Amino acid sequence: MADTNAEDQKMTQSGVPEVEDMAGCGPCMVNPLTKEGLLGNYSYLYLCMPSMPWQKGGVAPPKFLAKDEKLGLFLSLVMGLQHALAMVAGIATPPSLIAGDACFAWQKDEKLCEAKAYLISAAWAASGLLTIVQVFRAKLFRGFFLGTGLISVMGTSFTFLPIAREMVVGEILDNQAACATVDDPGMVGYGKFLGTAMVAAVLEIALGFLPARVHKKLFPDVVCGVTVMLIGGGLIASGIKYLGGGVFCAENDLSRAASFGGPQLCNENGAVALTFGSPQYIGLGLTVIAMSVFIQIWGSPFLKSTFIFWSLMFGVIIASLISYTAVAGDKVTCTAEPDAACLGGFAAATVGKQYSFFDSDAIDEAPDFTYFHKTNFFEYLGFAPEYLLPILIAYFVSAAETVGDIGMSCVASQIPAEGDDYNSRIQGGLLADGVNSVLACLLSAPPNTTFSQNNGVIALTRCASRAAGFGCAFWLIVFGTVGKFGAAFASIPICVVGGMVLQCFTMVFVAGMQMATTKRTRRNSFILMLSLGLGLGVAMIPQLFEGGGGFSFYAKNLKFNTGFWPEKYVCEEFNTGTDDLGNSFTYDETYVDACSNMNGACCKCYRRELRGVRTAVIMMLKTPYCIGFLAAVILNLIMPEDMDDEKADGDSELPAENGDAAEAI
Repeated sequence: MADTNAEDQKMTQSGVPEVEDMAGCGPCMVNPLTKEGLLGNYSYLYLCMPSMPWQKGGVAPPKFLAKDEKLGLFLSLVMGLQHALAMVAGIATPPSLIAGDACFAWQKDEKLCEAKAYLISAAWAASGLLTIVQVFRAKLFRGFFLGTGLISVMGTSFTFLPIAREMVVGEILDNQAACATVDDPGMVGYGKFLGTAMVAAVLEIALGFLPARVHKKLFPDVVCGVTVMLIGGGLIASGIKYLGGGVFCAENDLSRAASFGGPQLCNENGAVALTFGSPQYIGLGLTVIAMSVFIQIWGSPFLKSTFIFWSLMFGVIIASLISYTAVAGDKVTCTAEPDAACLGGFAAATVGKQYSFFDSDAIDEAPDFTYFHKTNFFEYLGFAPEYLLPILIAYFVSAAETVGDIGMSCVASQIPAEGDDYNSRIQGGLLADGVNSVLACLLSAPPNTTFSQNNGVIALTRCASRAAGFGCAFWLIVFGTVGKFGAAFASIPICVVGGMVLQCFTMVFVAGMQMATTKRTRRNSFILMLSLGLGLGVAMIPQLFEGGGGFSFYAKNLKFNTGFWPEKYVCEEFNTGTDDLGNSFTYDETYVDACSNMNGACCKCYRRELRGVRTAVIMMLKTPYCIGFLAAVILNLIMPEDMDDEKADGDSELPAENGDAAEAI
């Protein structure tokens, strides 16, 4: 087959491709009734041949398939399946965690908790539909495009995850105070997140219409790289927490012990409820990592490009085959012992009884097929002005991530990462990111962004044809419409998910590291140093800007009374008197002095506007990619280039830098 990447692009006298007029479905599949139209001309032996550590030479790789190469139907679906499997778990993680926050007994919202499987399915289906927008690349007016025209696959953004969780949990906790009473507070919180995110998406849409010189000034490699690194770095800690049994039990061990005398048990691993870091949890999580290593040593290119999915499935199989035998003093989830007394979401286990790490009840109860707004979120849409600024910053961060991803996509697709054609893909990608985020929220999914790990799939398979992008979209829509797929993912033990997401988050960090170090200068090293210092610093020590260190129980008392901006200063009416346990409050007009063991229930009613300002400030300061990204952008704008740096610019333009990135991929 001809290399259409070289044939189709018109070249200027300077050798830089002009902006392509062609948009839409250029690589539509050929007639599937013919042999070539069905199977395509491709070396499937290369795709499926296992690698041997001692083997020399091996199977010769197939010819590179350019972005407008026409593929057969089967080949398009196979190549698309690799992209879908590489990202399906990452897409499902944000909605799973957002809904999971509403499943704890002390902050439970039945409706949002029960919608967990639906939200996962909606995220998959929405990502498939929005991927079509990016890959299709519609031509608009005055030279503007919507989409990149590359395999820029879309998925739920991790950037918005901390804000969404804060809004959902905050609405639930506010509802427990006397001054706020609404039905389904978790749903209300998520509805406000969706509504506020749709309004804030105007920022990224506006960025998509800015001139290319502004994009280059705002989003150079070092800023994009720092942003992606901090998104990954800020989430790696969460991956470790999942691996040890769950985020909540990891963050609140000491806090609960201070209030109740014992550690917090983990409740996201089937019926088994052990303490954080139990060897059973870690062992199951490590099976996922071990399988990933095995595939990287022995696997075929197909398995290597989709190792995240297969290693996760291996961990699920192991978790479904083994069980935990209870000993005296053990607890289990209340649903595992419905006849026993339930306290705090846990019941006493029956000594000698075996309990499963994998709960299949949700799968049995899930519908065969699902559809958008099966759970209606339209009635809960709202707007939270106090969260507008953090979400705006999140969109700015997402834009920087997108610019970096598109640059890597161009390198992987063997398209020059400079010139008018490249600039138009940046413009189209940013615009599509903003528009797609609005559409995602309308479809009840979190905002979307491009996924960076799929560039590795392009490089490994040597297939950049957009037909594979359309195939990926097809599979994501299938995963999202089959209801039991979402329920199955929601039922996976969180420790097994930890073995998977730890690798996903670290891949994001490594991708950012490749971007950030393409131009290694003294100036960029300083920007990288300071931005990472602030971003990773607050990821490691979150209590720097918010007292307590934990998130519940006794930590809430500390957060109320201490820290960079204590909550006591935004409280309008303090709780007084004595509670049911005999704990009492003493206070004066400005300071609460005895909120010592009330699990943060110190304020009866907050000053809502002032509390909103506090929330916005604290969110920006304690979120790694917010504070680090802001530092990188400001330093990049105010720090002049050194003379040596300017000379280096003249000697080493983007193609050389991106060549390094391509080699890293």
